[in-house]
Amino acid sequence: MLINLIKYAFSEGIAKLAPFFTTLYVAKNLSADEFGRYSLIFVVYELCFILITFNIQATTRIDYFKLRRMRFLASKREHVLISLLLAFFLFIISLTFSSEDQYIFVILILSSFVRCISIFHLSIFQCEKKSSSYVTSNLVFTISISIFTIIFVSLGFSYFSWLYSLLLASLIQLLISSALFSYKRTLLFLSFSRINLNSLKSTFIIALFFLPQALGWWLKLGADRWIIERKLGTATLGQYSLAFQFSSILIIAATVMNLVLVPELNSCLKNSNLKRIKYIITPACFLLVILAILIYFVASQVVVSFYNSDYLDSIIYLKLLVFPFLIQSFILIFSNILYYLGSGPFMAKLILLAFSVQIAVNYFYADKFGVNGMILISFFANMFVLSLIVFKSIIELKARLKM
Repeated sequence: MLINLIKYAFSEGIAKLAPFFTTLYVAKNLSADEFGRYSLIFVVYELCFILITFNIQATTRIDYFKLRRMRFLASKREHVLISLLLAFFLFIISLTFSSEDQYIFVILILSSFVRCISIFHLSIFQCEKKSSSYVTSNLVFTISISIFTIIFVSLGFSYFSWLYSLLLASLIQLLISSALFSYKRTLLFLSFSRINLNSLKSTFIIALFFLPQALGWWLKLGADRWIIERKLGTATLGQYSLAFQFSSILIIAATVMNLVLVPELNSCLKNSNLKRIKYIITPACFLLVILAILIYFVASQVVVSFYNSDYLDSIIYLKLLVFPFLIQSFILIFSNILYYLGSGPFMAKLILLAFSVQIAVNYFYADKFGVNGMILISFFANMFVLSLIVFKSIIELKARLKM
Protein backbone atom coordinates (compact mmCIF):
# COMPACT_ATOMS: atom_id res chain seq x y z
CA MET A 1 0.00 0.00 0.00
CA LEU A 2 2.83 2.41 0.89
CA ILE A 3 4.69 1.57 -2.34
CA ASN A 4 1.56 2.31 -4.38
CA LEU A 5 1.11 5.59 -2.51
CA ILE A 6 4.68 6.61 -3.39
CA LYS A 7 4.15 5.68 -7.06
CA TYR A 8 0.90 7.65 -7.26
CA ALA A 9 2.47 10.62 -5.45
CA PHE A 10 5.36 10.65 -7.92
CA SER A 11 2.97 10.41 -10.87
CA GLU A 12 0.65 13.17 -9.64
CA GLY A 13 3.62 15.35 -8.68
CA ILE A 14 4.99 15.20 -12.25
CA ALA A 15 1.44 15.70 -13.60
CA LYS A 16 1.16 18.97 -11.67
CA LEU A 17 4.72 20.29 -12.02
CA ALA A 18 5.17 19.65 -15.76
CA PRO A 19 2.20 21.83 -16.84
CA PHE A 20 3.32 24.51 -14.37
CA PHE A 21 6.79 24.88 -15.89
CA THR A 22 5.46 24.44 -19.43
CA THR A 23 3.04 27.29 -18.85
CA LEU A 24 5.89 29.54 -17.68
CA TYR A 25 7.72 28.80 -20.94
CA VAL A 26 4.62 29.44 -23.04
CA ALA A 27 3.87 32.74 -21.28
CA LYS A 28 7.39 33.94 -21.99
CA ASN A 29 7.11 33.16 -25.72
CA LEU A 30 3.58 34.42 -26.38
CA SER A 31 2.11 37.89 -26.21
CA ALA A 32 -0.33 38.67 -23.38
CA ASP A 33 -3.23 38.48 -25.84
CA GLU A 34 -2.11 35.12 -27.23
CA PHE A 35 -1.49 33.74 -23.76
CA GLY A 36 -4.98 34.84 -22.69
CA ARG A 37 -6.43 32.89 -25.61
CA TYR A 38 -4.20 29.93 -24.70
CA SER A 39 -5.52 29.98 -21.10
CA LEU A 40 -9.12 30.21 -22.29
CA ILE A 41 -8.70 27.12 -24.48
CA PHE A 42 -7.41 25.22 -21.44
CA VAL A 43 -10.47 26.15 -19.33
CA VAL A 44 -12.89 25.23 -22.13
CA TYR A 45 -11.14 21.87 -22.45
CA GLU A 46 -11.59 21.14 -18.73
CA LEU A 47 -15.33 21.71 -19.05
CA CYS A 48 -15.55 19.62 -22.25
CA PHE A 49 -13.55 16.84 -20.62
CA ILE A 50 -15.79 16.74 -17.53
CA LEU A 51 -18.97 16.68 -19.65
CA ILE A 52 -17.83 14.11 -22.23
CA THR A 53 -16.10 11.67 -19.87
CA PHE A 54 -19.21 12.07 -17.71
CA ASN A 55 -17.55 10.74 -14.55
CA ILE A 56 -16.57 7.40 -16.07
CA GLN A 57 -13.63 7.17 -13.66
CA ALA A 58 -15.87 7.58 -10.59
CA THR A 59 -18.54 5.11 -11.71
CA THR A 60 -15.94 2.56 -12.83
CA ARG A 61 -14.25 2.56 -9.42
CA ILE A 62 -17.60 1.70 -7.81
CA ASP A 63 -19.11 -0.60 -10.46
CA TYR A 64 -15.92 -2.69 -10.56
CA PHE A 65 -16.64 -3.88 -7.02
CA LYS A 66 -20.46 -3.84 -7.03
CA LEU A 67 -21.52 -5.33 -10.37
CA ARG A 68 -21.14 -8.78 -11.79
CA ARG A 69 -18.78 -9.05 -14.75
CA MET A 70 -21.41 -9.10 -17.52
CA ARG A 71 -23.35 -6.19 -16.04
CA PHE A 72 -20.11 -4.26 -15.47
CA LEU A 73 -19.17 -4.84 -19.10
CA ALA A 74 -22.59 -3.67 -20.29
CA SER A 75 -22.60 -0.57 -18.06
CA LYS A 76 -19.21 0.59 -19.35
CA ARG A 77 -20.33 0.10 -22.95
CA GLU A 78 -23.39 2.19 -22.16
CA HIS A 79 -21.24 4.84 -20.53
CA VAL A 80 -18.96 5.08 -23.57
CA LEU A 81 -22.06 5.39 -25.78
CA ILE A 82 -23.34 8.21 -23.55
CA SER A 83 -19.95 9.95 -23.84
CA LEU A 84 -20.11 9.59 -27.62
CA LEU A 85 -23.61 11.11 -27.70
CA LEU A 86 -22.50 13.99 -25.46
CA ALA A 87 -19.53 14.62 -27.76
CA PHE A 88 -21.89 14.68 -30.76
CA PHE A 89 -24.21 17.08 -28.90
CA LEU A 90 -21.32 19.47 -28.24
CA PHE A 91 -20.28 19.16 -31.88
CA ILE A 92 -23.76 20.27 -32.97
CA ILE A 93 -23.45 23.29 -30.67
CA SER A 94 -20.05 24.11 -32.19
CA LEU A 95 -21.68 24.56 -35.61
CA THR A 96 -23.02 27.90 -34.37
CA PHE A 97 -19.48 29.22 -33.66
CA SER A 98 -17.14 31.13 -35.93
CA SER A 99 -14.89 28.98 -38.14
CA GLU A 100 -11.81 29.31 -35.89
CA ASP A 101 -13.72 28.69 -32.66
CA GLN A 102 -15.47 25.72 -34.26
CA TYR A 103 -12.09 24.30 -35.34
CA ILE A 104 -10.75 24.65 -31.79
CA PHE A 105 -13.89 23.21 -30.22
CA VAL A 106 -13.93 20.14 -32.50
CA ILE A 107 -10.33 19.28 -31.54
CA LEU A 108 -11.20 19.70 -27.85
CA ILE A 109 -14.23 17.43 -28.25
CA LEU A 110 -12.23 14.76 -30.09
CA SER A 111 -9.41 14.88 -27.52
CA SER A 112 -11.88 14.61 -24.64
CA PHE A 113 -13.55 11.53 -26.11
CA VAL A 114 -10.20 9.85 -26.84
CA ARG A 115 -9.12 10.50 -23.27
CA CYS A 116 -12.41 9.06 -22.01
CA ILE A 117 -11.15 5.60 -22.97
CA SER A 118 -7.75 6.22 -21.36
CA ILE A 119 -9.39 7.48 -18.17
CA PHE A 120 -11.44 4.28 -18.07
CA HIS A 121 -8.20 2.30 -18.34
CA LEU A 122 -6.68 4.30 -15.49
CA SER A 123 -9.69 3.55 -13.28
CA ILE A 124 -9.36 -0.18 -13.95
CA PHE A 125 -5.61 -0.04 -13.21
CA GLN A 126 -6.47 1.66 -9.93
CA CYS A 127 -9.08 -0.96 -8.99
CA GLU A 128 -6.76 -3.82 -9.94
CA LYS A 129 -3.97 -2.10 -7.93
CA LYS A 130 -1.72 -2.03 -11.00
CA SER A 131 -0.03 1.17 -9.93
CA SER A 132 2.85 0.79 -12.41
CA SER A 133 0.45 0.68 -15.37
CA TYR A 134 -1.45 3.66 -13.96
CA VAL A 135 1.72 5.71 -13.51
CA THR A 136 3.05 4.79 -16.97
CA SER A 137 -0.15 5.82 -18.76
CA ASN A 138 -0.50 8.99 -16.71
CA LEU A 139 3.11 10.09 -17.26
CA VAL A 140 2.96 9.33 -20.99
CA PHE A 141 0.19 11.90 -21.36
CA THR A 142 1.76 14.49 -19.05
CA ILE A 143 5.24 14.34 -20.57
CA SER A 144 3.96 14.13 -24.16
CA ILE A 145 1.73 17.19 -23.91
CA SER A 146 4.52 19.24 -22.30
CA ILE A 147 7.12 18.28 -24.92
CA PHE A 148 4.78 18.80 -27.86
CA THR A 149 3.63 22.17 -26.49
CA ILE A 150 7.22 23.43 -26.23
CA ILE A 151 7.94 22.20 -29.77
CA PHE A 152 4.83 23.78 -31.29
CA VAL A 153 5.39 27.08 -29.48
CA SER A 154 8.99 27.12 -30.76
CA LEU A 155 7.66 26.51 -34.29
CA GLY A 156 5.36 29.52 -34.00
CA PHE A 157 1.95 27.84 -33.64
CA SER A 158 0.92 30.40 -30.98
CA TYR A 159 -2.13 29.45 -28.86
CA PHE A 160 -2.84 26.48 -31.13
CA SER A 161 0.28 24.82 -29.67
CA TRP A 162 -1.45 23.35 -26.63
CA LEU A 163 -4.45 22.34 -28.74
CA TYR A 164 -2.40 20.22 -31.15
CA SER A 165 -0.29 18.87 -28.28
CA LEU A 166 -3.44 17.81 -26.43
CA LEU A 167 -4.72 15.79 -29.38
CA LEU A 168 -1.37 14.09 -30.03
CA ALA A 169 -0.77 13.34 -26.33
CA SER A 170 -4.32 11.95 -25.99
CA LEU A 171 -3.80 9.59 -28.94
CA ILE A 172 -0.41 8.43 -27.63
CA GLN A 173 -1.85 7.82 -24.16
CA LEU A 174 -4.70 5.81 -25.69
CA LEU A 175 -2.24 3.59 -27.56
CA ILE A 176 -0.07 3.02 -24.49
CA SER A 177 -2.91 2.50 -22.03
CA SER A 178 -4.66 0.12 -24.47
CA ALA A 179 -1.46 -1.89 -24.77
CA LEU A 180 -1.12 -2.06 -20.98
CA PHE A 181 -4.80 -2.91 -20.64
CA SER A 182 -4.62 -5.23 -23.69
CA TYR A 183 -6.14 -4.30 -27.02
CA LYS A 184 -8.49 -7.29 -26.90
CA ARG A 185 -9.97 -6.18 -23.57
CA THR A 186 -10.31 -2.61 -24.86
CA LEU A 187 -12.15 -3.75 -28.00
CA LEU A 188 -14.39 -5.94 -25.84
CA PHE A 189 -15.53 -2.91 -23.86
CA LEU A 190 -16.02 -0.84 -27.02
CA SER A 191 -17.90 -3.51 -29.01
CA PHE A 192 -21.46 -2.27 -28.83
CA SER A 193 -24.22 -4.83 -28.75
CA ARG A 194 -27.97 -4.31 -28.50
CA ILE A 195 -28.68 -1.42 -26.15
CA ASN A 196 -31.36 -1.64 -23.47
CA LEU A 197 -32.86 1.85 -23.10
CA ASN A 198 -33.82 1.34 -19.46
CA SER A 199 -30.32 0.16 -18.63
CA LEU A 200 -28.83 3.09 -20.58
CA LYS A 201 -31.04 5.50 -18.65
CA SER A 202 -29.96 3.95 -15.34
CA THR A 203 -26.27 4.29 -16.27
CA PHE A 204 -26.84 7.93 -17.26
CA ILE A 205 -28.58 8.83 -14.00
CA ILE A 206 -25.96 7.16 -11.81
CA ALA A 207 -23.13 9.02 -13.60
CA LEU A 208 -25.12 12.26 -13.47
CA PHE A 209 -25.06 12.27 -9.66
CA PHE A 210 -21.26 12.66 -9.74
CA LEU A 211 -21.45 15.73 -11.98
CA PRO A 212 -22.10 18.38 -9.26
CA GLN A 213 -18.87 17.45 -7.47
CA ALA A 214 -16.84 17.31 -10.70
CA LEU A 215 -18.23 20.50 -12.27
CA GLY A 216 -19.11 22.30 -9.04
CA TRP A 217 -15.51 22.53 -7.85
CA TRP A 218 -14.37 24.17 -11.11
CA LEU A 219 -17.39 26.48 -11.25
CA LYS A 220 -16.91 27.58 -7.64
CA LEU A 221 -13.21 28.29 -8.23
CA GLY A 222 -14.08 30.33 -11.30
CA ALA A 223 -16.88 32.15 -9.49
CA ASP A 224 -14.70 33.00 -6.49
CA ARG A 225 -11.97 34.46 -8.66
CA TRP A 226 -14.44 36.42 -10.77
CA ILE A 227 -16.09 37.85 -7.64
CA ILE A 228 -12.74 38.83 -6.08
CA GLU A 229 -11.56 40.51 -9.29
CA ARG A 230 -14.88 42.32 -9.77
CA LYS A 231 -15.50 43.36 -6.15
CA LEU A 232 -12.02 43.68 -4.62
CA GLY A 233 -9.62 44.28 -7.49
CA THR A 234 -7.00 42.49 -9.58
CA ALA A 235 -4.21 42.94 -7.02
CA THR A 236 -6.27 41.21 -4.34
CA LEU A 237 -7.02 38.40 -6.78
CA GLY A 238 -3.27 37.95 -7.38
CA GLN A 239 -2.61 37.71 -3.63
CA TYR A 240 -5.49 35.26 -3.18
CA SER A 241 -4.33 33.14 -6.14
CA LEU A 242 -0.84 32.75 -4.67
CA ALA A 243 -2.27 31.67 -1.30
CA PHE A 244 -4.64 29.33 -3.14
CA GLN A 245 -1.75 27.61 -4.95
CA PHE A 246 -0.01 26.73 -1.69
CA SER A 247 -3.20 25.63 0.09
CA SER A 248 -4.32 23.46 -2.83
CA ILE A 249 -1.43 21.09 -2.01
CA LEU A 250 -3.89 19.56 0.48
CA ILE A 251 -6.37 18.73 -2.30
CA ILE A 252 -3.58 17.26 -4.42
CA ALA A 253 -2.48 15.12 -1.45
CA ALA A 254 -6.05 13.94 -0.83
CA THR A 255 -6.41 13.09 -4.53
CA VAL A 256 -3.24 10.98 -4.42
CA MET A 257 -4.42 9.22 -1.25
CA ASN A 258 -7.76 8.51 -2.93
CA LEU A 259 -5.99 6.61 -5.70
CA VAL A 260 -4.84 4.14 -3.04
CA LEU A 261 -7.83 4.35 -0.68
CA VAL A 262 -10.73 3.89 -3.12
CA PRO A 263 -9.97 0.26 -4.08
CA GLU A 264 -9.32 -0.58 -0.42
CA LEU A 265 -12.51 1.10 0.83
CA ASN A 266 -14.68 -0.38 -1.91
CA SER A 267 -13.25 -3.84 -1.26
CA CYS A 268 -14.06 -3.49 2.46
CA LEU A 269 -17.59 -2.35 1.68
CA LYS A 270 -18.10 -5.16 -0.80
CA ASN A 271 -16.99 -7.74 1.77
CA SER A 272 -18.78 -5.97 4.66
CA ASN A 273 -15.46 -5.61 6.44
CA LEU A 274 -16.58 -2.34 8.02
CA LYS A 275 -14.17 -2.38 11.00
CA ARG A 276 -11.21 -2.03 8.64
CA ILE A 277 -12.62 1.18 7.13
CA LYS A 278 -11.68 3.37 10.11
CA TYR A 279 -8.17 1.88 10.12
CA ILE A 280 -7.84 2.97 6.49
CA ILE A 281 -9.34 6.45 6.81
CA THR A 282 -7.83 7.50 10.17
CA PRO A 283 -4.13 7.46 9.09
CA ALA A 284 -5.03 9.29 5.87
CA CYS A 285 -6.80 12.08 7.79
CA PHE A 286 -3.92 12.27 10.27
CA LEU A 287 -1.39 12.70 7.45
CA LEU A 288 -3.53 15.48 5.94
CA VAL A 289 -3.60 17.29 9.29
CA ILE A 290 0.21 17.06 9.53
CA LEU A 291 0.51 18.40 5.98
CA ALA A 292 -1.87 21.27 6.79
CA ILE A 293 0.31 22.25 9.76
CA LEU A 294 3.43 22.20 7.58
CA ILE A 295 1.75 24.36 4.94
CA TYR A 296 0.51 26.76 7.63
CA PHE A 297 4.03 27.47 8.90
CA VAL A 298 6.32 26.75 5.92
CA ALA A 299 4.40 28.36 3.03
CA SER A 300 4.20 31.75 4.76
CA GLN A 301 7.99 31.73 5.14
CA VAL A 302 8.35 30.93 1.45
CA VAL A 303 6.18 33.94 0.57
CA VAL A 304 8.24 36.23 2.81
CA SER A 305 11.55 34.93 1.43
CA PHE A 306 10.84 34.73 -2.30
CA TYR A 307 8.06 37.21 -3.10
CA ASN A 308 7.97 41.00 -2.90
CA SER A 309 5.92 43.10 -0.50
CA ASP A 310 2.93 43.16 -2.87
CA TYR A 311 2.18 39.57 -1.79
CA LEU A 312 2.38 40.03 1.99
CA ASP A 313 -1.42 40.00 2.34
CA SER A 314 -1.45 36.53 0.77
CA ILE A 315 0.11 35.21 4.00
CA ILE A 316 -3.10 36.08 5.86
CA TYR A 317 -5.21 34.40 3.17
CA LEU A 318 -2.88 31.40 3.18
CA LYS A 319 -3.22 30.77 6.92
CA LEU A 320 -7.01 30.98 6.63
CA LEU A 321 -7.32 28.91 3.44
CA VAL A 322 -5.58 25.93 5.03
CA PHE A 323 -8.67 25.23 7.15
CA PRO A 324 -11.39 25.00 4.42
CA PHE A 325 -8.97 23.10 2.20
CA LEU A 326 -8.28 20.59 4.97
CA ILE A 327 -12.02 20.02 5.41
CA GLN A 328 -12.40 19.76 1.63
CA SER A 329 -9.72 17.06 1.55
CA PHE A 330 -11.64 15.13 4.24
CA ILE A 331 -14.80 15.44 2.12
CA LEU A 332 -12.99 13.85 -0.85
CA ILE A 333 -12.10 10.83 1.28
CA PHE A 334 -15.34 10.33 3.24
CA SER A 335 -17.59 10.83 0.19
CA ASN A 336 -16.22 7.57 -1.27
CA ILE A 337 -18.30 5.64 1.26
CA LEU A 338 -21.59 7.30 0.33
CA TYR A 339 -20.98 7.01 -3.40
CA TYR A 340 -20.37 3.27 -3.05
CA LEU A 341 -23.48 2.85 -0.89
CA GLY A 342 -25.64 4.45 -3.58
CA SER A 343 -26.14 7.86 -1.95
CA GLY A 344 -25.19 9.76 -5.10
CA PRO A 345 -28.45 11.78 -5.13
CA PHE A 346 -27.80 12.91 -1.55
CA MET A 347 -24.25 13.98 -2.42
CA ALA A 348 -25.39 15.82 -5.55
CA LYS A 349 -28.04 17.83 -3.69
CA LEU A 350 -25.73 18.58 -0.78
CA ILE A 351 -22.84 19.83 -2.93
CA LEU A 352 -25.12 21.87 -5.21
CA LEU A 353 -26.74 23.51 -2.18
CA ALA A 354 -23.41 24.30 -0.47
CA PHE A 355 -21.75 25.73 -3.59
CA SER A 356 -24.82 27.73 -4.64
CA VAL A 357 -25.22 29.35 -1.22
CA GLN A 358 -21.50 30.22 -1.06
CA ILE A 359 -21.49 31.81 -4.51
CA ALA A 360 -24.65 33.81 -3.79
CA VAL A 361 -23.45 35.11 -0.40
CA ASN A 362 -19.99 35.95 -1.75
CA TYR A 363 -21.43 37.82 -4.73
CA PHE A 364 -23.66 40.08 -2.65
CA TYR A 365 -21.42 40.61 0.38
CA ALA A 366 -17.78 40.14 -0.71
CA ASP A 367 -17.20 43.90 -0.92
CA LYS A 368 -18.23 44.17 2.75
CA PHE A 369 -16.39 41.25 4.39
CA GLY A 370 -13.53 40.86 1.86
CA VAL A 371 -11.47 37.77 1.05
CA ASN A 372 -11.17 36.77 4.72
CA GLY A 373 -14.95 36.61 4.96
CA MET A 374 -15.18 34.54 1.77
CA ILE A 375 -12.67 32.05 3.16
CA LEU A 376 -14.55 31.76 6.46
CA ILE A 377 -17.82 31.16 4.60
CA SER A 378 -16.09 28.41 2.63
CA PHE A 379 -14.82 26.89 5.89
CA PHE A 380 -18.27 26.83 7.53
CA ALA A 381 -19.90 25.52 4.34
CA ASN A 382 -17.31 22.71 4.09
CA MET A 383 -17.80 21.87 7.78
CA PHE A 384 -21.55 21.65 7.19
CA VAL A 385 -21.04 19.35 4.18
CA LEU A 386 -18.49 17.14 5.99
CA SER A 387 -20.71 16.83 9.08
CA LEU A 388 -23.67 15.65 7.02
CA ILE A 389 -21.48 13.24 5.01
CA VAL A 390 -20.01 11.68 8.17
CA PHE A 391 -23.45 11.51 9.84
CA LYS A 392 -25.03 9.94 6.76
CA SER A 393 -22.11 7.50 6.39
CA ILE A 394 -22.47 6.31 9.99
CA ILE A 395 -26.22 5.73 9.54
CA GLU A 396 -25.68 3.85 6.23
CA LEU A 397 -22.90 1.68 7.67
CA LYS A 398 -24.92 0.82 10.79
CA ALA A 399 -27.85 -0.15 8.58
CA ARG A 400 -25.50 -2.33 6.54
CA LEU A 401 -24.30 -4.11 9.69
CA LYS A 402 -27.88 -5.05 10.57
CA MET A 403 -28.49 -6.61 7.15
